[in-house]
Amino acid sequence: MKFDKQLAVILILISLLLSAIGISFYFYNKNEETKKENSQQVRIFVANENIKQNTLIEEKHLKEITVAKQYVLTRPLIKQEILNKYAVENIYKNEHFLKEKLSVTPLVKREISKILDYDYSSYNMAFKLFQNPNYSLKPNDIIKIISVYPTGDNKDYKVRYVAKNIRILGFLSDGREIEKAIYKKKIKRLERKQEIEEVIDVKSDELILDIKENVLLSLINDFNKGNQLWMVKSKIEKENDAKKLSKDDKKQLTNGTKINKPLTPKKVYYPVKWYQPETTYETKVGTITYADNIEKSASKSVKIESQFQKECKKTDKLLLVTSNTVYLRKAPSIRAKIKKRINKNYVLPYVSVSKINPNWFMICDESYVQKKDVREISFDEYKRLK
Repeated sequence: MKFDKQLAVILILISLLLSAIGISFYFYNKNEETKKENSQQVRIFVANENIKQNTLIEEKHLKEITVAKQYVLTRPLIKQEILNKYAVENIYKNEHFLKEKLSVTPLVKREISKILDYDYSSYNMAFKLFQNPNYSLKPNDIIKIISVYPTGDNKDYKVRYVAKNIRILGFLSDGREIEKAIYKKKIKRLERKQEIEEVIDVKSDELILDIKENVLLSLINDFNKGNQLWMVKSKIEKENDAKKLSKDDKKQLTNGTKINKPLTPKKVYYPVKWYQPETTYETKVGTITYADNIEKSASKSVKIESQFQKECKKTDKLLLVTSNTVYLRKAPSIRAKIKKRINKNYVLPYVSVSKINPNWFMICDESYVQKKDVREISFDEYKRLK
């Protein structure tokens, strides 16, 4: 029997056509089924009103509505999955409830960090550098950093260096600024093949210190030589105070590597003092000229004393310094040049609140002090304090 090529081609083309018709019919049916499925009406729960973050969701917050299935993009939650949960973020009226926006525990809000202005240099120092890291420290606390080195058989230690009056500005955790050395963090963990959320305490990694550069270099140099660093919560000490620890403090350090209790800082007493400004002088020159005779022209200079002494004796507006150490500056800014340093319990007559920066007072000698370092008092209160 002779093979008919023309007939074979025709049969192949017919089979391809039938296959195309079959595939088209299949996809048509699938499309109709999808349309029918999407047009089905389903009942879902939406917010009956605006729900604020951390609100416990109750029956009154729910409203059941009917919508076409094609408009439901995620699996709708049943009532039991919504009730008695907390809103992780704001949920708005008529919004679908999503699993990601609900939690079994209220959200722990992290306090917004506010790092204090520094006077010297802002430096980050890791807690792990210290033998006795103190996680109870707070911003604006004062610490001493003590460098000790081992002697003999490494059982005895001697004090190498004491850095005083170091102010805590804040803390860092994973590169973020925070206000507390220990803060709350929400984590997820698996327990019996179920994901559970819980809130745990997390220790920060570093302290942010307000420290002088020469002090910092000495401490780093000591640490790199193998010396130990210890921290002690303290009070601000005057510059003329003893630079060494008391005998009791040294005993605590030299008896071993562990300090059982904090070193006892010296108690500093600040008497109430009336602020005395420095007297300044200004030279002014006056010149008399004669149009008809230039040779008769004459000039005279006069030395004028400032009125600060008189202004600083006024008693109607007074401020009492509440911080241990305060810097009076030439302008209402932490970056302005320091005019004078004063201690706690100084009484400052002031002129007004700065118009440039309302967080500063202009005092009687035209220098500026921050509001956070002082409080207003009356003259009667000053007499009682004195």
